[in-house]
Amino acid sequence: MNLTNRPLLQLIVLSVCLVVSVYTADYTDNYKHVPGQCILQNSCGSSLPCAQNTSDPITPDEDHIALLKTACPMYVDAENVCCAKDQLEDFIKQLDVVKNIIGGCEACYWDFQAIECAFFCDVNQHQFIQITNATLNETDSKTTVIGVRYFITKDAAKRIYNACKNVRDSISGGIGIVYVCGSADCDQDTFYLKLGDNAYTELKIEFVIADTSTVDYVKPYTDKDIYDCKDTVNGKTCSCMDCEEKICPIIVDEDTTVNWHYTLPIGLALCLVWMIVVLVLTFRHKSKSASNNTEIKSVGAGGLDNKAAELTSPVSIHETPNGQNDYGTSSPTRPNGASPTRPNDVPLSPSLSVASTISPLPNSPTEYENKSLITKREPLYQCWLRLGPRIGEAWSNMVYDYWYLVLLICFILTALCCGGWYNFRITTDPVELWTSEDSVSRMQKIDYDSQFGTTYRTCQLVVKEKSPSTFGVNNKIVNGVFNPDFLKQVYDMMVDIESLNVGNVTYSDLCYKPLGEFNKTHPKEDCATLSVFQWIDNNRSVLDNPADYIKRMELCAEATALPECLASFRGPSATNIVLGGYDAVKLNYMDSTTLPVTFALDGSAAKLENILKWETAMKDYLLEQMGRRPDLKIAFSTDRALEDEIDRASHADIFTIVLSYILMFVYVGVTLGDMDCSVKGCLLNSKALLGVGGVVIVLVSVVSALGVTSYAGLPTTLIVIEVIPFLILAVGVDNVYIMVQGIQRIICEKIEREETLNTSAIRGMLSSMMRDVFPSMILSSLCQMVAFALGSLSFMPSVQNFAYNATIALLMNFILQTTVFLILIRVDLMRQLNGRLDILCCIKAELNKPDRGPVRWFIEEFWAKYLLINKWIPAFILIFFGCFTIANVMLIPDLKLGLEPTMALPSDSYLLDYYHIAYTDYRIGPGMSFVFKSRDGSPLDVYEEKTYGELISNQNSLLKTIGKYGESPSYQYIIGEGGSFIKYFSDSWLDSEPCCWNNGDEFCPSIKDRTDCSACPQTNMTTDTKYKYLQWFISDIPRTDGSGCSKGGAVSYANSAKFSPSNRSVISGRFTSSHGVLSTSHAFITARQQALVIADEVNSNSKIIEVYAYSSFYPYYEQYDTIVRECAVNLAVTIVATFLVALVMLGFQLHAALCVMLSVTMCAADMIGSMVYLNIPLNAISLVNLLLSVGIAVEFSANIVQAYTTSKEVGRTNKARHALRKTGPAIVSGIAMTNFVGVIVLAAAKSQLFVVFYFRMFFTINVLCVAHTIVFLPAFLAFLGD
Repeated sequence: MNLTNRPLLQLIVLSVCLVVSVYTADYTDNYKHVPGQCILQNSCGSSLPCAQNTSDPITPDEDHIALLKTACPMYVDAENVCCAKDQLEDFIKQLDVVKNIIGGCEACYWDFQAIECAFFCDVNQHQFIQITNATLNETDSKTTVIGVRYFITKDAAKRIYNACKNVRDSISGGIGIVYVCGSADCDQDTFYLKLGDNAYTELKIEFVIADTSTVDYVKPYTDKDIYDCKDTVNGKTCSCMDCEEKICPIIVDEDTTVNWHYTLPIGLALCLVWMIVVLVLTFRHKSKSASNNTEIKSVGAGGLDNKAAELTSPVSIHETPNGQNDYGTSSPTRPNGASPTRPNDVPLSPSLSVASTISPLPNSPTEYENKSLITKREPLYQCWLRLGPRIGEAWSNMVYDYWYLVLLICFILTALCCGGWYNFRITTDPVELWTSEDSVSRMQKIDYDSQFGTTYRTCQLVVKEKSPSTFGVNNKIVNGVFNPDFLKQVYDMMVDIESLNVGNVTYSDLCYKPLGEFNKTHPKEDCATLSVFQWIDNNRSVLDNPADYIKRMELCAEATALPECLASFRGPSATNIVLGGYDAVKLNYMDSTTLPVTFALDGSAAKLENILKWETAMKDYLLEQMGRRPDLKIAFSTDRALEDEIDRASHADIFTIVLSYILMFVYVGVTLGDMDCSVKGCLLNSKALLGVGGVVIVLVSVVSALGVTSYAGLPTTLIVIEVIPFLILAVGVDNVYIMVQGIQRIICEKIEREETLNTSAIRGMLSSMMRDVFPSMILSSLCQMVAFALGSLSFMPSVQNFAYNATIALLMNFILQTTVFLILIRVDLMRQLNGRLDILCCIKAELNKPDRGPVRWFIEEFWAKYLLINKWIPAFILIFFGCFTIANVMLIPDLKLGLEPTMALPSDSYLLDYYHIAYTDYRIGPGMSFVFKSRDGSPLDVYEEKTYGELISNQNSLLKTIGKYGESPSYQYIIGEGGSFIKYFSDSWLDSEPCCWNNGDEFCPSIKDRTDCSACPQTNMTTDTKYKYLQWFISDIPRTDGSGCSKGGAVSYANSAKFSPSNRSVISGRFTSSHGVLSTSHAFITARQQALVIADEVNSNSKIIEVYAYSSFYPYYEQYDTIVRECAVNLAVTIVATFLVALVMLGFQLHAALCVMLSVTMCAADMIGSMVYLNIPLNAISLVNLLLSVGIAVEFSANIVQAYTTSKEVGRTNKARHALRKTGPAIVSGIAMTNFVGVIVLAAAKSQLFVVFYFRMFFTINVLCVAHTIVFLPAFLAFLGD
């Protein structure tokens, strides 16, 4: 029997394995053991030694010593040895097999060499070796040994076993000694027993473990040359994963968790400081008020009248309409009920005190008034502020006079913008959404696909028991998934799936066949289907004998690379792929609770259409099986499943989104006008049609923006379609309410003054309204446009797209509202002043003063009055909001990153069960590769000494760096050392006699007839020869019948290298590995970052090669490398831009611009903090929403600050109250209530994406912006406004 035909069991064939069978029977000394003489020497065929009674030892010569250095380095310095050269040469060939199994641990490998070399090299072998059986060959008179006893001390046997019992083989990652025992139960006794007596070798060895160093006259082999697993041998140490007594070094990973021991005290301290500051300022205001009141009384006694006393009082005395100051005390300067006035109604500078500008005091009121008129100069900012109203008035008159021309221009402009829709397209490609064209991951993906291609698509069936059970067999208790009835049900479903016929196309026609390029017959059995049934040769009848198949599955679970365990496509069915739910630490595979079956489909584009149909058929079949097999929990996924389910969720939520917009339209139409008790009066003052017109203008703005970006070839994203309308509605509706309520206020004033109202007054009414509202409209719109325009500087395409569309839509909205909507207001005024009802225009009614709506009444008569009634309410508000913001800022470091895949799925999706099982039961994650190439772009000679060192052999080589990090507990998302085609070719395939055969320059594959072939010459190989052999290895199909080479690389390494045209070098190559189980976005992000750390370390230590890590999900998660910086930069840029625009538009009043920036900043900070306890992660969607919150906050804050700075009231409180009364109703009833009505509907969406990022986040944005605008900002302006 040719023992080399079973390469993975050649460790057994070497006659020494490290398992012990205790021998107690008496032995017969058939052969004389002479001290100083060799009893085993030379080979007598079939790798069996010859028996020698009186053979003299051999004195090694130089060639002999060279062989000893490789085979038995512990005997290099020996004066004499018993092993001949031919024995050493044969042993060296066998050692390569051992390297594949235990070579990863140098101590174990050394111990194996030591015990084996002692067997046939030690001159004292007669002391611990006894020949028990031998046969005489009559042809050459040689005695062939076929049975021996090997005496070994108890300590030596134990140390050898302990050094090797946890060592994992480099082929499958399983425990190496399992290949010896042939079973997962491989204790010390079984280990020595199976290796000494097995069916694969004629030499039978009985290992006798002795308790003492001497048994009768026998001296057992001792542990003098034995190392423990933790020891360093030849400068090399075993992996901590291979040694239970060795602690793995912890590679410290950056701790990103929040340490509340530090942040909580800091937050409390900041809140305390803020509280003290507010209270000090509050008492300071009180003392100033008391002091100023005393001063004014004194001045009044000196002869000044009330007018002079008023004008000389500092602005810190805040007057109220009822003659009281801000804090409720009576004003000494004028009687109750008088309104504060000044000469010529010139607005008083909020930053200047009249008392400071007029000194000394005049002797008479007339002198004071004359002096004030002469000496007081109007500040520059007031001249600037007057420019806005004048522009608004002139613009209104122009639109009124040339309305037909304005309409024509707007129509042409809109038509031109919408013309870009011919190039409109929506993109859902994650790479196009989340990565820029020059991003590193995107470029690496393009490079990877071009070098190695897209190999296959996967579909997966996962089956569990609904009621977990156990199953007894072979005196063991295993989980119910190994029950024959359960396995047969899963097997039947697998066969049914493989038999699905779609248009005369079956799984066999579409599956991925690793051997397809080399095996043109394409049998069905070559499909890369991964399941436990591959371990039993996909034979259902085997399941009728549980004892047999359980034993086979136990073996294959531990040693998947055994020839009898290889799949039909000549590759291993990895245990962590075909079993799930077992303990990931103890690796008790028979405790598995989940049975996955993976179907691999061809990744070529030519078959895509049929593959998509087949995947749909698979989905339909399994959905049917869910109902027909009630005892099974069936989950599954196809390659197209996630995209299909997201698409289904989007279509299912279309009704919800449309309903949301309809409710907003209805709300605007109903609430835009004023209320009236009578039906006719209500319809007369209604603005339903006008509201619809305003909403249509908003939609036209969005459509125009999409058209403009389509001109530029920018794809539209679902984020734009879902978010932009909300933004433009928020801003646009607010302006609609401000304009309509402004015109309604003018009508009320004219009715109160009993002025005649007719159509001739419309021009003046419109100009007055625009004079009043135009400054705030242009301020808020310009702030938002500049902010969003700067947001386009983001590197994230989805954010850029949003910023472009938002900027253009805001610009179009402002243009159309100040032109078309102004004309619509004119038409509606003509209707109203002519006494015609809204909608029912043919019916007329008498025009009366309309009633204010409940929101307007509440703001003007209650909220504005009692919010600032005394000094303590503003102080309490400032303390509360300040501490709330501080608390939210303290939460920001704990903000999560990512987007869970399940969020995009509908609540009834079948994929939810699949993801749940995958996250809890799977024991392996996505595959990954480390791609290497030359730094200078030239082809790489991987066998050049320095290059080979950087790839394989150096301490900091790519392969060893992967292994180092894979062993660290901190890097749990990196598994194993990695698969290296270079190392496996050199150390395993090339040196194995059955593998490399040729006929001249032609390769003889392992699966072909080799009658005319011979073994490849391996002495003095040139570089060209090595590369020729390497390519043969990659094309070699492994055998699974045990009669040839099972190490061919056609399955595992077919796409691992791209050779240069000359075939003498490698353009690029890859080492493969895999990630651990990735169940959350955080896991995906961390896994990618850990892989990048490995690549960076290799690059920092390499001068020749350049490495990058790649997995299919890397491009999607690259955004999280910079998303925190992107978020901070985008928010900072937009807020600063808002401040600068506000500073200019508010007449360079620094305090007013700072108020806008403070309110916007607090809204953004509070929103980010709220995301933590609302469980909203930071990603591209939430980043866009944060920019949206800035836009809405600007719209809210800018209007109220604009009203404050232009108010003619005296004192901060009066001005704050006036600003709140003027803009509060439009803000609350306009933006806030409109968005609330639309957002609440989204709570009913099926997709968690809508519920979390649109309902939950939009609702919070509205609440925070409203709270800061109508609660915090008035209080702040009243407290520290100037």
